[in-house]
Amino acid sequence: MREYKEEITLNEKDSLLDLLTIEKNLLKIYAFALTEGVSNGFREVMLDNLSEEISDQFSVFALLTELDYLRVCAENKEKVQEIKEKVMVL
Repeated sequence: MREYKEEITLNEKDSLLDLLTIEKNLLKIYAFALTEGVSNGFREVMLDNLSEEISDQFSVFALLTELDYLRVCAENKEKVQEIKEKVMVL
């Protein structure tokens, strides 16, 4: 069995990309919990967790760009305008 789990190893890039995906999913979960929560105490905890998660997610993103595993490039203005128009229609 060539692709057996014990034989597969993640490299640094794959591990960091997985971590970024996890961080993004946690952001969504905390945001959802915050909007659905009714107790002030619960909402404060979720807001604190959300703030920390925002920072953690950006740290992973910054590391990925620093290591040149992700590249941020400017989008052309026509494409940005097209997306804005689509969003305005919704």
